[in-house]
Amino acid sequence: MRMQTRPSALGLNLIWIIFALGIAFYAFMAMEAGKHTLPSSYDESYVAIYDSVEAKGNAGVPYADVAEETQQAYPYWNNFMAGITGTYFGFGSNGTTDPTRYYASMTDPQKSVLSLHMFLGGACIILGIFQFWPGFRKSYRKAHRAIGGTYILAAYTMIFASIYHLLHTGVADTFQGFTFYIQLWFLVISTLVTQTLAIYFIKKRNFALHFGFQLYTFVAFINAPIQRLDWIIFGSIYPHLTHGEVNNLVNILTFWQSLLVGYLIFAWNRAASPVRSKPIAIIPPSRPLSVAVTVLTAMGVISAVAQYMIFPGLGSWSVASSIVPASTLAADLALFDGKTLQNIIFTAAICTAMVSGVWLMIRDEKSTHARNAFYSSSLLAGVFQIYWGLQLGEPSMAVTSGGGFYLVSGISMIAFPSIALLFQYLGREHLWHEVMVFASNFAFAPVILLWMHALWYALDVIPPQYLDVGHGYILAAGGAILGPTFTGFFLLFNSRETRSRQIS
Repeated sequence: MRMQTRPSALGLNLIWIIFALGIAFYAFMAMEAGKHTLPSSYDESYVAIYDSVEAKGNAGVPYADVAEETQQAYPYWNNFMAGITGTYFGFGSNGTTDPTRYYASMTDPQKSVLSLHMFLGGACIILGIFQFWPGFRKSYRKAHRAIGGTYILAAYTMIFASIYHLLHTGVADTFQGFTFYIQLWFLVISTLVTQTLAIYFIKKRNFALHFGFQLYTFVAFINAPIQRLDWIIFGSIYPHLTHGEVNNLVNILTFWQSLLVGYLIFAWNRAASPVRSKPIAIIPPSRPLSVAVTVLTAMGVISAVAQYMIFPGLGSWSVASSIVPASTLAADLALFDGKTLQNIIFTAAICTAMVSGVWLMIRDEKSTHARNAFYSSSLLAGVFQIYWGLQLGEPSMAVTSGGGFYLVSGISMIAFPSIALLFQYLGREHLWHEVMVFASNFAFAPVILLWMHALWYALDVIPPQYLDVGHGYILAAGGAILGPTFTGFFLLFNSRETRSRQIS
């Protein structure tokens, strides 16, 4: 049976093929790294090579001068990245030589399990290319189900291999320490839960939820190649920074990017499904939900007024100053100190965006005044944040992640409302509502930044040595970005536009 492709879909299929080739290339590099990690691949002479190459990397020696050594002792991926970004970023201190050296020191069982994890991760990425390609999925049903079974088995095995590795590695031997350790545990647990939910909902014949939760596992897997791509891009832009410094920014960016890619994949597959013959019922939010969201909005407005106008700067808040380095606090204070008018305008804009966005979501989504207020205030708040992000600059250790949080939050506060306005203009109200979930959630991101600092302060789990290099700020900023993104992504599975399609 041949796949039938409409001319209008050719462009999307071409984009998918290019994307698939990119992530498949990474998948094969991951498998090669897994082969390199096997006990049988280890040579004791590699230890001396790691020390030599790291020293040469710190000195900025050209890649060609170390290639013979590195191609022998390092996986292909490390060589590929260093060949593009340079040896200081690729092999120098605070970079990938540290985990490579640790992998060489692991016991044989640990090496075998990590190798299995890498092989299966690459396999899941390759299998997912076919599973989430609408043309293939619809035209080859038997193959889709067979690949799906293999994918699920590989995913569970890889998850438990990850758990074994994390339990035997610990924080100290994890690349970048506590922040990355927490991120890896989050990926493992969330993938385990969503993979199980995907199986549950296919048994319930709820194809939309099955597809959505199954897609999340793929998003978790492609997080790895997207992270590596970010490393290469930012390592090329900032060749004078260490890999670890750049990774502070990448930790904030990567899962936001991965979830948005997942959103596009879901929307593409959904658009390939027929529209239901009967209009769907639009159910207003329940009273408990409306009350909860109203209370949250009031808290957001109070927090914004206090955080950006009355006591501007994270250093004014003990929950932040206790877990954020002084250099980061100083950089943050410079954004607001002595800029009263700026702070008043931003506070008014972000409060207007929160209130009007929530009003549209739980009270009256047809209100022209609320829509216009939301679009204009979000645009203004987004511009301010992008400006602040550029002021904070590169992701040096002094400011932990540089302007990463404000750039991502600002771009989101401009992009999502703009897309919602486009759907409004096109008369696509279901899609307008879906995108507005993302847009209205991101109106809360600046105050969530403070709330997340309070959360990590209350948990009191970050080791002191990681507080000193800004891991508290990175985790808070990452949570402030992921909170709105996750909410929009998971509500997508049961949105009005999704329910209006006959997904199978």
